Amino acid sequence: MGNWIEKESNIFKNETLKKDGNKPNFKRGEIIRIDFGINVGSELSNTHFAIVLNNDNVSVDNITVLPLTSKPGYKRLYVGDILKPFNQNGKYSNKGYALITQITTISKKKIFKDNIKCYCNAETLEKIDNEIIKFLTKKLDTT
Repeated sequence: MGNWIEKESNIFKNETLKKDGNKPNFKRGEIIRIDFGINVGSELSNTHFAIVLNNDNVSVDNITVLPLTSKPGYKRLYVGDILKPFNQNGKYSNKGYALITQITTISKKKIFKDNIKCYCNAETLEKIDNEIIKFLTKKLDTT
């Protein structure tokens, strides 16, 4: 808890001391590593990879992401071995499951700066889009 409080207070301090005019742009489908912090209940916490869902986010401070996990489960869409580029030292699992129920908007300040440029392919993004539509709407699958 002490580390989290120190990290959060540094973020707030830096936010008030300087205006950050440089807003990084992330492309839709880009895989990034995020510090989700400490959250309540079953909300995602700690460091996870996520897929950027926004089409254009150059002029905004926040982006919408779809978190990833290495564990299968309820409403977790298998997206393949998309984490291989991050797994050079065996630290992470290659297998990725998109947490459809955990779509969230985050501040770009929570994104690690050392991200490797890695993207989902169009087929994976299409599967994700369809699962999100099924989860968040009453639209029936017509395929």
